[in-house]
Amino acid sequence: MGQQGSGQSPKLHSRDLIEFGEDGPLSRFYIYREDRPTHKPAAEILDEGLVYLRMNRRPIASRLARASSGLIVRLLRETTLLFRIGVVVALAVLGVLVYQQGRLNTLLQEQIASDTGRIEDFAVALIRARDEALTPGDLTALRTEIGTELTSAAERLEALEKRSQASARVIAGSVSSVVFLQGAYGFRDRQSGRMLRYAVDDDGNPLLSPLGPPRLSLEGDGSMAERQFSGTGFAVGDGDTLVTNRHVALPWENDSNVQAMAEQGLEPVMLKYIAYAPDAETAGTVELIRASAAADVAILRLADMSPPMQGLALADALPSPGDEIIVMGYPTGLRALLAQSGEDFITELQETDDTGFFSVAARLAARGYIAPLASRGIVGQATLATIVYDAETTHGGSGGPVLGVDGKVVAVNAAILPEFGGSNFGVPVERVKELLAEAGLP
Repeated sequence: MGQQGSGQSPKLHSRDLIEFGEDGPLSRFYIYREDRPTHKPAAEILDEGLVYLRMNRRPIASRLARASSGLIVRLLRETTLLFRIGVVVALAVLGVLVYQQGRLNTLLQEQIASDTGRIEDFAVALIRARDEALTPGDLTALRTEIGTELTSAAERLEALEKRSQASARVIAGSVSSVVFLQGAYGFRDRQSGRMLRYAVDDDGNPLLSPLGPPRLSLEGDGSMAERQFSGTGFAVGDGDTLVTNRHVALPWENDSNVQAMAEQGLEPVMLKYIAYAPDAETAGTVELIRASAAADVAILRLADMSPPMQGLALADALPSPGDEIIVMGYPTGLRALLAQSGEDFITELQETDDTGFFSVAARLAARGYIAPLASRGIVGQATLATIVYDAETTHGGSGGPVLGVDGKVVAVNAAILPEFGGSNFGVPVERVKELLAEAGLP
């Protein structure tokens, strides 16, 4: 940067660029004051690095390497202490943000996997319910069983009639008031109102998840994913009021998937709830009036039932240990009803290939095959909290009446304890009276 042809040397200023010959190095001239530290702003150091990249004659790869290493060294040595501390803090904050983002991504993936697992749990439950439903093979097995053994209903009813005229009178007077309950529920999204459905392809075939169960989704037009159930109820009062268990009126409360579904914004919805009476050829519709918060008992309203039902009378006092009782209901649901129907009816179902949960019950009712089973037992313990007895029953019989020898209801059949010598639990009739009073019913 000299002045050619002049006898006077040029005056250099701070930051002037000096070129030592055409092939020599390039240097920048600085003037520093002795009373100030020789720190430089980071912007100035970066600017000098860019100038070096533009002006240096080395190959581009060598320039980049030298410029990068030189820039790092100068930022560490020549910048102010405050700047270096700021860089360290910024890097620390960046590290924390990266770590937190990684954790959020991990938690999100875990949540997605958990939600998927919960949906698949419900799908597995649906498969289990489907496996428990009737199949053509079940009908064949029932035909074989009927051919070799007497049906359960005929055996028990006949045995009770022979043992005791009192028991026969109680059964005959109560049988028409004991109904077979059938229902199905699904899950609905609280915000959109869409129902949980089976995911299907363009041809309407169900799609399976990687683990095997059917895929469920709130989108699409596949059939609704419904959980079917059955139970027992009995008429009281004017016959339009039914009593059953809370867990029969609100069956999803025993569904282990409900909490998981609720966390995903889904709520249980009753899709269908009907009742068949022994004297009726068609079903009546059922809706919940009130469910007890303290006992396993609920009240239902029955509509569209023809002919009208007669309500059972409620006992005024608890039974005593040693008293005889009769439990009536529909244990094992459709299977017991089919066992009572006979071989010809089962053969008819096989020929039509009809094993639908609701359609089989409708056929049974139309043919007059809806009738409860009865079993007799002895009260082992009676308190205001529970009645314990040894009368035979099983799942499906929940919600049936427990009758004294006078034909009055002393309890509602609620739970079985097969691991405890076949003892079963009933909810005392006093809890039924309390719930009826709360609902304003006589």
